[in-house]
Amino acid sequence: MKVYDAASLRNVALVGHSGSGKTQLVSALLFDAGAVTRLGKVDEGTTVTDYDEEEIARKHTLSASVAYAEWNKTKINFIDTPGMANFLSDARAALRVADAALVVVGARDGREAESWKQALQTMDDLLESIRPKATVEERRGVARIIPALLKRLRTGVTESGIEDAVSQAFFQELMKCHTEVMQGAKAPAAEPAKAAADTLTKKPVATDSTLKKPVATRAATKPIRTSL
Repeated sequence: MKVYDAASLRNVALVGHSGSGKTQLVSALLFDAGAVTRLGKVDEGTTVTDYDEEEIARKHTLSASVAYAEWNKTKINFIDTPGMANFLSDARAALRVADAALVVVGARDGREAESWKQALQTMDDLLESIRPKATVEERRGVARIIPALLKRLRTGVTESGIEDAVSQAFFQELMKCHTEVMQGAKAPAAEPAKAAADTLTKKPVATDSTLKKPVATRAATKPIRTSL
């Protein structure tokens, strides 16, 4: 088996509403990268990540599973997560070991659930709140959204069961970013923003060993299909 160093490993979690197409997207990514020789389909029960009999029968992901592909000499571990509310604990676990998250939204139905609308709005507001602002009016706009944004973030952190020390560190770093924006700095420091995200997720070094956490235990016995 080919060995990758830490710099050549990426863990990417796919999250989104149930039925938004996460599993099908993983299947397409694996096929496009050459990890499989045939495009698996959810309706046919031939996807790589939904291999359990119950998942095939229901056509829904019931627990997180991992499949990987190599792209430009980088090994990408795709973590396919369930979107149904009863199984969201697996999605949360996946985000703790992921370097990045792909939020999948169905093109036909859009942002279906109110919870996902709020989640996407929170992400939009968070990004907007740390972008450089050139004018006083733009900074006033940020000042208007920050109170509601912080309230939503604190609610989400509490519901996710994140440790108090980690939560406090995240909000301290976020406050530094907001302070720079409100002071009219030409560009908020990238390092505080990155530190804020890292403290919240407690992101480990991206190595194969990180996939031995609960989110990836199913993948340990699941080979990548070379033909479907």
